[in-house]
Amino acid sequence: MLGNVVILFAFWGLLRLEHKSLAVLGLRPSLLRVLQLLLGFLATLCLAVILSYLLSFIANFSWEPAPDTGSGFLFEGLYSTFQSVLFEELLFRGYFLYKTITLVGEKKANLASAAAFGIYHWFTFGVLGNPVMMIWVFVNTGLWGLMFAYAYSRTGSLAFPIGLHWGWNFIDQIIFNKEGGSLFSSVTSVHTRYLSNLESMFYLQLPVLAFAVLLIVLLTQQARPVRFSRHS
Repeated sequence: MLGNVVILFAFWGLLRLEHKSLAVLGLRPSLLRVLQLLLGFLATLCLAVILSYLLSFIANFSWEPAPDTGSGFLFEGLYSTFQSVLFEELLFRGYFLYKTITLVGEKKANLASAAAFGIYHWFTFGVLGNPVMMIWVFVNTGLWGLMFAYAYSRTGSLAFPIGLHWGWNFIDQIIFNKEGGSLFSSVTSVHTRYLSNLESMFYLQLPVLAFAVLLIVLLTQQARPVRFSRHS
């Protein structure tokens, strides 16, 4: 929470130097922004739920309710994942993406944001030093970072990318987490757990990548980029 406040305050200061406000991030509450947030949240939530059950079917394990979890756990999970998503969106799709778009244009700025997002996950996923995993994580998270970037540049708001990011993280971390500590636990043998990890790493990531590609295409074909002028 404190980190998000610090980032917002820093961005506000940078924008004030340019005689602008946080409105360029599209965070001003409105019905449209709420709908964008909910649409993004529900889209990736449904995707993550479907893939979680497909994984359990392919790898022959089941999701069973974990003990000692309830409504309080869900609300806390919603809050914690929102906080982490907001931090990453402010960091990678906030002021610096807005500023980069005004300097080099939408396409180059979005690619730079996506590359930074992919490299960032080398550290958060702990794969630094493993070339194969580094390439995979860079492609996987970088493509979703590109999707988030276009969701911002084509709507002029962080609401849609926050929703997209939040829905996936909430299901992946709080509802169905194969590492444990979630609302449902995977009940499986050592053999099927190994198989599920392989399936999760390769086969079931293809729909995840396809979703990002499809949304990027839809955004670039159906929506015009917001004009971020360095002088406006």
